[in-house]
Amino acid sequence: MKLFITYVLFISNLLWLIPIIYPLLVFKFFPIKAIRNIADSILVFVAEIWIQNDYRISKLMYGISFDVEGLDNHEISYDKSYLIVSNHQSWADIYVIQSVLNRKVPFIRFFIKDSLKYVPILGQAWVALDFPFVRRSKKEDLIKNPDLANQDLQNVRNVVSKFKNKPFCILNFVEGHRRTPERMKKLKKKNPYQYLLRAHSSGLSVVATELKESLHGILDITLIYPDDQSTFLDLMSGDVRKIKVKVEFIPISAVPIEENKDHAPISRKMKRWIDDRWQTKDERLIQEFGSKATEI
Repeated sequence: MKLFITYVLFISNLLWLIPIIYPLLVFKFFPIKAIRNIADSILVFVAEIWIQNDYRISKLMYGISFDVEGLDNHEISYDKSYLIVSNHQSWADIYVIQSVLNRKVPFIRFFIKDSLKYVPILGQAWVALDFPFVRRSKKEDLIKNPDLANQDLQNVRNVVSKFKNKPFCILNFVEGHRRTPERMKKLKKKNPYQYLLRAHSSGLSVVATELKESLHGILDITLIYPDDQSTFLDLMSGDVRKIKVKVEFIPISAVPIEENKDHAPISRKMKRWIDDRWQTKDERLIQEFGSKATEI
């Protein structure tokens, strides 16, 4: 019953956006830049209220709380631009990160499959809020035509370039997939980590290179749920009450951003850098949950 009530409250919180989003979406296509900027500001303000209300509903219904470490760093500001990297366990991750960082950093956007822009209400909201939509070639197509990988990365460059002129925050789950028990078993021989999937540096390298002049730094987030296999349904059901969130600020000057003349997508230095970050993150999770290498 409580899950049903929570679901109704979340849907109600979503539905009130309809009379606001759709009219403002029209204004985003006005030829006058000042009008578009006003529409953008209102949309972000409304989205931040929506995120805040979602958290209040969760806290009211289940007493959900966050144990946050590192957010008091004075380098973390609403007026500066960041890339966020984080481990990815479930769909709850986005909710947690947005709730913890809401109004502490610029409104957080994340990469979305292009096809999802057609999802009712949410799809239009993502379009109105300038979320970066990307197309990812299928694995079988990449085998036939490896050049498609470069086209995909060029598409990423194109969609993020619009963020250069104002403070922004882009979330990138560099593992590429949610870490599920099934996926961990499947990748056991290739994966050096116990609680993480291997991170991919190409997308992060492309985004960091494209936006390096605007970036203040990278926020490396480690999400620690009470159970290392907690899901979004567990969160919605009230089975997850307290979530640890470790936030680490890395100045952009400490990130090995480099760019070849041919826009080569993979930076070896960036790959080593993200691998080192992921090794440290995995060790933190092992300290939290203990070594389970033999169980995976």
